Amino acid sequence: MNRRLFFALFPLGVILLVCGLLPGCRKNKVDLPPERDRTGARAAYAHTREILSYGPRPSESAALKRTRDYITAQLEEHGWTVTSQPFTQRVNPLGKQLRFTNLIARFGSATEDQIDGLLGAHIDSKFYPGRRFLGADDAASAVGVILELARQLRNEPRKASRIELVFFDGEEAFGQNISPSDGLYGSKYYARHWRTAARRPSFGIILDMIGHRDLKIRYPSDTPSFLENALLDAARETSSLERFTKSLNPIMDDHVPLNNAGIPTIDIIGDFSQFAWWHTEADNLRLISRDSLEITLAVTSEMLTTLLRK
Repeated sequence: MNRRLFFALFPLGVILLVCGLLPGCRKNKVDLPPERDRTGARAAYAHTREILSYGPRPSESAALKRTRDYITAQLEEHGWTVTSQPFTQRVNPLGKQLRFTNLIARFGSATEDQIDGLLGAHIDSKFYPGRRFLGADDAASAVGVILELARQLRNEPRKASRIELVFFDGEEAFGQNISPSDGLYGSKYYARHWRTAARRPSFGIILDMIGHRDLKIRYPSDTPSFLENALLDAARETSSLERFTKSLNPIMDDHVPLNNAGIPTIDIIGDFSQFAWWHTEADNLRLISRDSLEITLAVTSEMLTTLLRK
């Protein structure tokens, strides 16, 4: 810049700078919305990272046991009572029986007749012999979000006492894909109880693959309408509606046994058909986004507030 021009403009720059600092000169400034508190997203990310540090966690693995121990310790720290639900099931692709263990959590001394809603995710990663498949988004990220929601809910004990948290073992198939005879072992076993219960929860929410970068969720076509409305209303409220679209087809996931047991349940699941990293070693911590975890936290929390208001 020409030195003479610089010294000519310098006083004007000083005036503008000072004016910008004075309240009277800022009356026409556009006020931006405050940045969201990222504490929850950071906590969900930390939970996800911790679970992945144990390594691949297929059913019956030491890593999955460590995951259950970690979940239990975190929940108990915040006032939740955790119960193990072990069972044995024949896995045809392996030609043998496996022992599975679901985790069920209620707040404090809440009893079954107080439960109005379910919130769940699966804790196992797909069994790939000879491969280090961690399942960061599928579905350690969902577990991380639920653990953070559980921490937040301790400040709302009336709401917390109406929710049952459930962490399913054996969601993944041992063959190529989930089928009527392979996969969803934990949710099928868990749902049996509710089939004969005198009183069932009025809704369920399943989270799966909800922490990946550039979040894209495609919920199943057969989602109960009141849960679809609750999801979309929550997405609008949190300015994230563009992240959520409806699939043209049903999806086989842990919500299916719950719906079959008479509990209307929504599956908030990533659009895995469009993910090149799905069921590959690329599904690792580098894939996980704090922004996506924050969106899922906010939407799920808003849904719970709406559904438990009724």
